Amino acid sequence: MEAKTHERRKVIVLAVLIPLAIILTVRWILNSETPTSVPTTCLTQDSAINTTLRMTKIRPSTSPDPTLHYAQLQLTESEQYEGSGRNIFRSEVQDASKRVNTPPIPAPPAPAAQPAPEQIRLKFFGFASAFNLPRRIFLSEGDAIFVGSEGEIVDRRYRIGKVGSDSVEVEDLIDHSLHTLLLPG
Repeated sequence: MEAKTHERRKVIVLAVLIPLAIILTVRWILNSETPTSVPTTCLTQDSAINTTLRMTKIRPSTSPDPTLHYAQLQLTESEQYEGSGRNIFRSEVQDASKRVNTPPIPAPPAPAAQPAPEQIRLKFFGFASAFNLPRRIFLSEGDAIFVGSEGEIVDRRYRIGKVGSDSVEVEDLIDHSLHTLLLPG
């Protein structure tokens, strides 16, 4: 019973404190004034008059003000540009002697010569042809014998290309090279 009363007190306190916190936060945001001032880089005689305008606080308005504020315009116009390099607000052309010459871009290195594709170990030793069936060829690599026709892949590496009467074209799928194997004899 006591636990329920204790929990109920917590809920009541939270129900009072949360709206109070929201109200105080909104009031603080609406009443806060952000001081804005124009930074000065160089004080001149004309800008000494407007020093008091720079220190004034400007309250942000909710709607944009379309009127021109001549005092603020005069502040920005009277400042002197003091940057390093070219003045971006003037359209003067630099002297050719003052320009910095850029070094020429070096030519890219010549591509390395492609090594000649190594000879494959497959040997073409015969073919078989039957009526209405594609020509089957017999290839060997060491003790292994492979039987295939045009377009098939043998030894998980070589694709059989055009099959002729005494030769066969084989593409190495790893090296992307094309080899012609001749029928011995």
